[in-house]
Formats: sequence, structure tokens, C-alpha cells
Amino acid sequence: MSFDDIKLLLTQKFGEDIILDDERTGIQPALLITPGSIADVCLELRDNPQTYFDFLSCLTGVDYGVEADKFGVVYQLSSIPYGLQLTLKVSRPNNRDENELPSFPTLTNVYRTADWHEREAYDLVGIYFEGHPDLRRILLPDDWVGYPLRKDYVAAEYYKNIPIEYPPKTAENNNPVYRDDIATNPLYKEAVERYNKKIADAAVEDMILNMGPQHPSTHGVLRLELITDGEIVKDVIPHLGYLHRCFEKHAESLTYQQTIPFTDRMDYLASMNNSHAWVMGVERMLGIDKEIPKRIEYIRVLVCELNRIASHLIAIGTYGIDIGAFTPFLWCFRDREHIMGMLEWASGSRMLYNYIWVGGLFYDLPVGFEERCREFVDYFKPKMVELNELLTDNQIFISRTANVGILPLDVAINFGCSGPVLRGSGLKYDLRRIDGYSVYPELDFDIPIGKGQMGTIGDCWDRYKVRVEEVEQSLRIIEQCLDRLQKELKRTPDFDPRAKLPRKLSPKVQDYYTRCEGAKGELGFYFIHDNERSEIPFRAKARGPSFNNLSVVPEITKGSMIADVVAVLGSIDIVLGEVDR
Repeated sequence: MSFDDIKLLLTQKFGEDIILDDERTGIQPALLITPGSIADVCLELRDNPQTYFDFLSCLTGVDYGVEADKFGVVYQLSSIPYGLQLTLKVSRPNNRDENELPSFPTLTNVYRTADWHEREAYDLVGIYFEGHPDLRRILLPDDWVGYPLRKDYVAAEYYKNIPIEYPPKTAENNNPVYRDDIATNPLYKEAVERYNKKIADAAVEDMILNMGPQHPSTHGVLRLELITDGEIVKDVIPHLGYLHRCFEKHAESLTYQQTIPFTDRMDYLASMNNSHAWVMGVERMLGIDKEIPKRIEYIRVLVCELNRIASHLIAIGTYGIDIGAFTPFLWCFRDREHIMGMLEWASGSRMLYNYIWVGGLFYDLPVGFEERCREFVDYFKPKMVELNELLTDNQIFISRTANVGILPLDVAINFGCSGPVLRGSGLKYDLRRIDGYSVYPELDFDIPIGKGQMGTIGDCWDRYKVRVEEVEQSLRIIEQCLDRLQKELKRTPDFDPRAKLPRKLSPKVQDYYTRCEGAKGELGFYFIHDNERSEIPFRAKARGPSFNNLSVVPEITKGSMIADVVAVLGSIDIVLGEVDR
């Protein structure tokens, strides 16, 4: 179904007034919807068999600037059955009064994943969502004053009497200006009071337990607030924000090329995939995506798949130690070290590479890299067989993970889960195949899915097994890349990996949502570029797959044992740099 067909379908259903306008200036057209009707429109698009937009990829709050005097929300919808994407926008004027926030209907009754996305839009942009069940801040403390992603936001000099000395202040200008009030908006106070009442109303026999934020099984600075009846978990409330770095605020003050090192710090275990997604989006907006030499594209895929294996090895090894198996942890880190050495050889860095650049690469592969990489593949294949014998088929491990944390497919989709978490529930959905970006259409590989071999489809064991099998498929991809790079695409003395780097990264005025299959799932960036003379985006939103995947944990842990919470969280494989950004 085309963009015009969708527009016609909506006007026939709701009338001409439902669509205020459409935008066709960029490479992704968008429909501007009447603000009060956005929930009804999304429900129709989700349930209509002609469209079936069942997946909310991204939700972005936007401050269009003081002069524009309006705020908006941008929705990126996907149809998994039809392979379609659609951009919807709503906006309305606002006078920036704290007591009169820009307001739009919530989508939590249509897409459960909208819960956390809307909380983030409230937290950082100050947009209120009518009917949201728990509209509290999600990345910043409850007593934070202001909304950092607003264009007129001025950072405070002090927080809780602690000077925020960046840039450093001289002694004579260091006069405290300290506000101790919780956010003044009464609607926000109501949300905090509802949460406090929920905790206070826990039954006398219930316990309130904190797992984290400094806890080995939370895989980073995450706090899980558990409400338990003995060993039985009645509710799980995740608390984020301990690692929040304001990535999107940084991106609004740096050029597209300068932001690449910051993308590396999101999923810092698979940095190559982060920069690949960012670079592909910028190249597409510049219109140079078809001009990238094949050798560069194959090198990009090669290093991304090496990084995917390294990420999965950490997921597998740390999951083993979560369950109580120590030896697989050592084995996985031993083999990951070989990959780290190769990527350091290519880029000069062990974790945060800044290797994939807009238009090319930082540098060509070192001489001998392909041969060393092939040696690693030959070495590593038997190691995966040993790992499966030790852990995958271990009866104790199976007993701890099979039929635990079962995630039904429809729930996974509605929560916006992607990557191994979604495929573990039985769906062959991989953006390397769906979108066919870079040179993935030229490569032969399979998409592993959960099959319920040891329990029920979508349980912890299935999610673990998908990652194990993805490592094997990544090895297949790497071998094919090496074949091409050592034959028809082999290095030549005159090859320059920076030859296609644009002198100025200034796209045309447009909005664009780009995505790729990161190690954890759908990694997306939404760009708003409003000035053809500028190299800096007006707005850059990061859609981290771990953010969505983590949001489903409360849903699949209710009624489980406390020990099973550890198993469920480990099977999700989150990285907090990608959750908090």
C-alpha cells in the first residue's frame, strides 16, 4: 500500500479534517494528523488488515524553537507483515508556561511501548500525554527543573548544592542559585504521588526489594524495584537514568561527523553497528549512499559482524555466570579478546572505534588483516561446539532457563521488542533482510528464531539460543566478506577510503528516520535538518533497542521467583549506555 493509499484510507474512515497536511520534501513523506485524533488513527492503522502497522519503532518529542512557538510528536510506524514504514506527526502551539504544557493523547492503549517513549518525551521535552498511566520522569531525577531538550533550556549552575562546574566557574562568579522544588507542574506531582501511593499500599506481608543499581546481575547501573510476596514477584518497577549522558543534546551542537564518537558510547559493546546506522542515515540524506565503493561497504559489514560476535559473546558469558556457570564466562571473554585485538589493529581503539565515517572509513584494513581474520574464524568454530556442549545442552542451565520468562510474540511486538528478543519469540524479523541495507542482500545467511526446543517458544533459553546461532551466522557472513575482499575487491595502492568524504555535511532540509540491525535489535536515528547551510542537525533522536526490550521485563516477570528475575533480565541482554543514552 502506497503513501497516497494510506492517506485515502484515513480520509475515508475519519473524514477530510483528520489530515491537516502532508510533507513530501524529503525522502520520507509524513502525514500531519489532527492532534486529538492521533490515538484513533494509530488504532485504525494497527488493526486494519490493509495496513496492519503493528510496530511502533520510535516516538520523538520535538521543540520546534521559540520563534516557531510550537511543540510536536513524531511517530515512526512499521508494518511487519507488509514491510512498510510510515511517519505521522502532530503539533500544536504552546506558550512555554510550566502549568500549560503542550498536550497530546497517549498511545499506551494502542502500543504498550509508547509508555516509556512518552515518559522520555515528557522528561526531556516537556510534552504531556493525556491518559498516560504513569507519566513520571524516566531519565532524570523527580526534582529536576526544566526540560533539557527544549531550545530555550538553560542548565542550572547547582544541583542539590553541588556546583555543576562545566565549564569551570571562577570563584567570584560562583554564587549559588539553588532550587529545591520538585517539578512545579501539578500534573507531574500527581504522577509522583500515584507512584508513591502504589509503593505505600503494598500489602503488609509484601516486601519492597531493590535489585541494583550496583548489582552484578543488572548488567549495569539499573535499579529494579521488586514488590514480592515471599519469593514470588508481584511487580517489577525499573528505574533508569543513572548513566544518562544527554546524547541527543550533544548531537544538537556537533556536526554529523563529530557525533560519531558519541554514537560509539551508546551500545559500547557493539560500537561499529552504532556508527554504521548513523553514517548510513547521513549518507542517505546527502544522496551519496549509492556512491560508496564496494570495498568500503564490505569492510563495514565485516567489522560490524565481528563486533556483533563480540557483543553476543559477552551476552552468553555473562548469562552463564548469572545462572551460576563460571567457565563459559572465561571462555567467551578469551575468544572475544581476539576480536578486540583485530578491531584495535584496524581502528587504533579497543572499544570506541570512530572507524566508520560518513562517506568512507577512517583507514583501510591493515595489510594482513584478512588473513588473520580467517585464522580467527577457523580457530573459533570448534570453540562454539565446545561452548554448546558445556552450556547450551547443560541440564542445569536448561532447567533454569526453559519455560522461564516466556514472551509471547504479540506481546513482544506490542512492546516494540526487536533483535534476538523478538526473534526468540519465533518471528524471522531481521532488518539486514527486511531493509536490505549495505551489501547484506549480496550475502547468504539464515535468521535464527526460537522454536521452543527445550520448553516454550519465547522463553529465556530460546533467546539465549538465538544469540548462539547468530554467532554462527555472523561467521558465515565474515567468511563471505573475506572472500570478496581478498579477490575482486582486494586492496590496491591507489584505494583511498576517504575519497568520498564530503567536504561539507549539509543535507537538504528534511526529516529522516534510519535504522539498522544492531547487536540488540532495531537501532534507529531520527534526524531533523532545517538549514541547508548547517552541518548540525536541528534534532537527532536515538532509538536504542535495549530501551524497548527492557520495558517488557515487568510484563514477563510477574508471578515468577526472585531468582528468575535474574534469568529474565540476563536473557534480554541490555546495555545501559543504549538504554539511558
